[in-house]
Amino acid sequence: MNALTRLTFRLFKIPAIKLETVFTPTKAAILNYISRQKIDDMLKDEMSIPGKQILVYGHSGSGKTSSVRNLLKKGGYAFVITQCESSTTFEQLLLNAFDSLDAFIVSEKKQAKKYSFSKKLESEYHFIKMSIGQTSTQENSVTMTRLLPPQLTPQKLAQFMGKAGIVWIIEDFHKVSEEEKKRIADVIKIFVDNSNEYPISKIICIGACESAHELVSLDPNLKNRVSEVSVPLLNEAEIKSIVTNGFKLLNVVPCDSIIDKLVYYSDRLGASVHQMCMDICKKEGIERTKFKKMHIEDKSFQYAIEGFINRSSDTFKSIYEAAVKNELGWYILRTFSRNTMEKLSFSEVQRIVNSKNRNFDKDSINEKLQELSSPAFGIIYYNKNSGKYALTSPFWHRFLRMQFSIELAAQNKKKNNNRNKNLKLIDQNDRDSIVDNTMLELIERLKKIESLIS
Repeated sequence: MNALTRLTFRLFKIPAIKLETVFTPTKAAILNYISRQKIDDMLKDEMSIPGKQILVYGHSGSGKTSSVRNLLKKGGYAFVITQCESSTTFEQLLLNAFDSLDAFIVSEKKQAKKYSFSKKLESEYHFIKMSIGQTSTQENSVTMTRLLPPQLTPQKLAQFMGKAGIVWIIEDFHKVSEEEKKRIADVIKIFVDNSNEYPISKIICIGACESAHELVSLDPNLKNRVSEVSVPLLNEAEIKSIVTNGFKLLNVVPCDSIIDKLVYYSDRLGASVHQMCMDICKKEGIERTKFKKMHIEDKSFQYAIEGFINRSSDTFKSIYEAAVKNELGWYILRTFSRNTMEKLSFSEVQRIVNSKNRNFDKDSINEKLQELSSPAFGIIYYNKNSGKYALTSPFWHRFLRMQFSIELAAQNKKKNNNRNKNLKLIDQNDRDSIVDNTMLELIERLKKIESLIS
């Protein structure tokens, strides 16, 4: 933004909001957060119960973290977040959480926002902090590994957090190993017991679908001490609100067709629609609030599709091509893509796959479902509790929807597509054909790139 533009914004009192604060595909939405009253009320009620710990679960991109963070900020709660990866150990979780306390116990103290720590507790905190620095070890003369001092126990961490009134958010806890999950379950019990002395002694674990049940099953004693909050995918009205509110903040007016397509192709994922809107804005040169109202037309939607294809072509596409080497694999994936994220029983899958006079036998269908559920593919998962199958992620549904749109468009225009020549499309009038021209252009572009590489 040049000096003249900045002056104009100031004179007319127009907020110059940056694009990355409006559409936030990789972090919790704040400025463009759409309240979900039912979820917000449920979380608020659970936060008000002393000692009640909270497990929030749902599909990736459904808005779990945004809901939690906005509720805590609105309620005036202080919180720290530790992120889990598959390699994360319990010791690393404790160290990361302890590090996060520094902003509250040390930095806030300098701003005269002292917490009522006793001298003994405060000296313990500083002693542990000093101990962590002294217990670092150097491996291979390159990697520095911090060791957990014996003084930093889960009980002591719970005491620090309880005294300071800090909520601990453990994000993506489902990624850690079973052994580490068991230790997280043990810490949750410690925070429950700690609430007898400190009312705000809470852990909020955020994880993927089914993960809450898995954690509780590790320790039956947690069942009455933990509240499980399911965050569903956003509905179409909520997705539309993200689009319209976000563009309004940027003083941009999208045409109705773009809004409809963004809603449809988001697959009810907040993260997806944030990413598509950001891709459109970047391609249109929209970096912050426009001084003069800007209209974007239907053709701009191709930027959203192009962004998705570029991000997913290397991973999703290779797995997809392996999955549809035979006709049955294609019909099974098509079945799930046309049923959104609904769980389907084996009999339902068999019925849909064998519609229109197809006749795949039961054993073949079962074998293919097992293959698609295996770690090598990871497209479908089987829920033992419900006895039903579903796609592992809404991102897979979104990819499949777009992939089948490509194939339909290619067949309609009598061009080559990426699946077997003997496969037959189910519905020639599929709604996905709304992006056929864009998809075909992208196919041809990818083919040219592949030919140059080879």
